[in-house]
Amino acid sequence: MIVRYATNDKGKTKKIAEIYTKDEHKIERHDIDSQALFICDKLRRAGYKSYIIGGAVRDLLLKKQPKDFDIVTDAYPSGIRKIFRHSRIIGKRFKLVHVCFSENIYEVSTFRSARKESYDNNNFGTMAEDAWRRDFTINALYYCPKEEQIIDFTGGYKDVKKRVVKPILPLHTIFLEDPVRILRAIKYSVVIDGDIPFILKLRIKKHAKELICCSPSRLTEEVIKIMKTGYACDILKKLSSLGILKLILPNIYNMQKDNLFYENLNIFDNEIKNGTLPSGEISVLLIPLLEKFILTILNLEDNSIRTMKEVMEDVKSFLKPLTPPNNDIAEAVKNIFKRNNIKLRNIYSVRFKAVRQRRPRK
Repeated sequence: MIVRYATNDKGKTKKIAEIYTKDEHKIERHDIDSQALFICDKLRRAGYKSYIIGGAVRDLLLKKQPKDFDIVTDAYPSGIRKIFRHSRIIGKRFKLVHVCFSENIYEVSTFRSARKESYDNNNFGTMAEDAWRRDFTINALYYCPKEEQIIDFTGGYKDVKKRVVKPILPLHTIFLEDPVRILRAIKYSVVIDGDIPFILKLRIKKHAKELICCSPSRLTEEVIKIMKTGYACDILKKLSSLGILKLILPNIYNMQKDNLFYENLNIFDNEIKNGTLPSGEISVLLIPLLEKFILTILNLEDNSIRTMKEVMEDVKSFLKPLTPPNNDIAEAVKNIFKRNNIKLRNIYSVRFKAVRQRRPRK
């Protein structure tokens, strides 16, 4: 291990980071997505620093295949946009860049500043400042593809090895500033097969009701990420045991009491882990949440016929407060029809027949 030092304002030398070499972390370049490596290399050739950041580094240390590869750099969003032709700047509170390769999208962000007055603005800083702005230590590891080193400012490397979720931000503010971090903490504890420290669990229970005030789009984004992990079954069970699932997804909480729901969700997780399902498609990720509900509302045993519009309205109401795109919901519904041998023409037949009967004769 290499230790990086810096001099503070008083002229004293202090340790600011630990650097782990390839012999220690055992991560091979061929374990990393080739397009993510291409982005890092191209940024470096343009004169910028670039690193793989967060969950991908954590998963690689745990010998798991990452679902996403995020990149961080000292280049500003406008500079990143100029380097990559197929890219777009997104975000208002903090701008970042999506670099597109075919169907794959890579998030490239700029080091954030640690200055309190810059928290809601697009002010950028150093890698050290960026590390201390992140939520949990296991997500604050920087992998340098060129030197094949991991840079750790917060002790996250040891926490990954211990499989423990530790916050970087102060306990009294971490969940008040952003309640969605509660879902992330629980998700990470399951993904790393670890646990949440007692004091952090107390804070989660204390501030859980803050999740009710979160925007539907934020909750939707986080639930979709949970479904992509391959651990959705265990994560939802843990959310339920902590009393959180019934706060944010009351309809799914009521449905999950049926053991068959978790059995099907476990099968889905295994398919995600084995790569037999396209985890990048939201419609696919919605199927295990919707299938039992749709089969219930169709009430096939009574041969009742529903229009697609009615089914969609019921499904969107069931998913509240989640707000996935209508196109993805519709695609998920159609896939569920297909999986269960439900013919769309049967669902539309009554409506079409009624329209034909009302049509005036010539």
